[in-house]
Amino acid sequence: MAIKVDIQFGQLFEIEMDGWCYGLQKYEGEIFPGLVHSIIRELVPSFHAAIRHNYAFNILELAQKVSKSAKYLISEKEVCFAIIAFFPNPADLNEEQQFTMAQIIDQVEQQYGGALQRLQAKWQRESTRKKNSSPRPPSPQSGSGGQEAA
Repeated sequence: MAIKVDIQFGQLFEIEMDGWCYGLQKYEGEIFPGLVHSIIRELVPSFHAAIRHNYAFNILELAQKVSKSAKYLISEKEVCFAIIAFFPNPADLNEEQQFTMAQIIDQVEQQYGGALQRLQAKWQRESTRKKNSSPRPPSPQSGSGGQEAA
């Protein structure tokens, strides 16, 4: 499968990630896991953009940089799983984007295991929630002849 990757996007993505890691490393306040998770949440649009631009970034390398920048107060594994937890449902992506996302997830799966299982459970919950929240046509009331009960 030949996928067109936006090389410029990849360069910009890496610069952005390096910038956040540098900022975290130079942060003068107390670094704690919640701070790192907040940074990861802040980067969610960039992760989604990487997938949309078919840029299969090296998540293991990124997790290593983030963990090191945070003085190893959060493990590389935790960083990886925090990132993929925000990945979009594959049903919302085209085939190339699904393939790109799968390449990123596979890195985590190969290194730590359990990534795909967690994401599939998450996507199943999201699909169920989506189905349950969609408007349903009114159902006829049994025994009321279609009249509302007072």
